[in-house]
Amino acid sequence: MGSVPKPFNLPVNHVAISVPDLDAAIAWYSTILGFVLIKPPRVSDRAVTPDAAIFQIYPGDLRRVRIAWLSSGNGVGVELFEFQDPRIQPGNEASFERDYNRGGLFHMAVTVPDVQAMTDRVVASGGRKIGAAVTVFQHRAAYIQDPWGNVVELLECSFEQLMSNRT
Repeated sequence: MGSVPKPFNLPVNHVAISVPDLDAAIAWYSTILGFVLIKPPRVSDRAVTPDAAIFQIYPGDLRRVRIAWLSSGNGVGVELFEFQDPRIQPGNEASFERDYNRGGLFHMAVTVPDVQAMTDRVVASGGRKIGAAVTVFQHRAAYIQDPWGNVVELLECSFEQLMSNRT
C-alpha cells in the first residue's frame, strides 16, 4: 500500500455570517471588531440574474440576497449575507443556547488585546456576553454575541499560543 502524502495546511479563506440587516451589521463589524469593508455590498436577484453563481449553489427558493465583503486583521474574509427573499424566519435567528450542540459551525474567534474591554464594547453596542470570562492556559477568553445572535469568541492570544505545548 502506498503512503498517503501529508495534506497541505490550508489557510482559512473566509467565513460567512447571515444577518437580518446588512447595513447595521457592516457598521457593527467595522466599528466594534475593526473589520474593513473591502467591496461595496451587492444584491443578487434571481429575477435579474438567474444564472448567477449563487443561484447555482443555493436552494431554488432563494430569490434575493444582499452581500458585503469585509476583511479581518489577518486577511481572513468575513462575508455578511442578508437573505431578503426569503428572509430569516422569526425563531430561526442565531441562538447559542439552542444551537451550540447541533452539528456544524457554532462560533468564530478573534484575537483581541483586552477581553474585558472588548466585551464591554460589545455589550455597549447591543451585543451580549455569554457566560463568564475565563482563563484558559494563562490567557483570558470570553464568548460574546453580535446584536443578531452570532457567536464570537474573544481571545487575548493567537490560537497557536493558546494550544502550544499543551497535553
